[in-house]
Amino acid sequence: MADEQAQSKKALKKQQKEAEKAAKKAEKQAKLASEQQGEEEEDFAKERYGVPPMIQSQDKPDRVLVRVKELTAQKADESVWVRARVHTSRAKGKQCFLVLRQQQFNVQALVAVGERTSKQMVKFAANITKESIVDVEGFVRKVDQKIESCTQQDVELHVER
Repeated sequence: MADEQAQSKKALKKQQKEAEKAAKKAEKQAKLASEQQGEEEEDFAKERYGVPPMIQSQDKPDRVLVRVKELTAQKADESVWVRARVHTSRAKGKQCFLVLRQQQFNVQALVAVGERTSKQMVKFAANITKESIVDVEGFVRKVDQKIESCTQQDVELHVER
């Protein structure tokens, strides 16, 4: 009889633990669902990023592309378009650093949450695969500390689109 009581106590504890696990799992799923819904609602920068339609000869986008080697301190605070390959990407919190490469020249680009950049845009930038070709619009900004890992060491690109 003592064995039966011990077994039933163990069984009760096991059931209780399973119920707690199920409650935690349901709570976690509800939290994830609400976060996803919140993300979908507040993406104000939706038209500023994504995979664009293929540029074909019938379309001529009205943008002047600047070469990476021409991004210098003289171009500080100018808005420029750059077409380059994603060399590396590093996301941290509400910002993502991309190194954009064009032949042997590269520049650091910063995508950070702000008034024109949403959290989803930062997440999108962080998930761009290496060697992808991207068109980026951004402001050239002087940096206080030299960027050792890039050929363009005195400037970085603050991405807008």
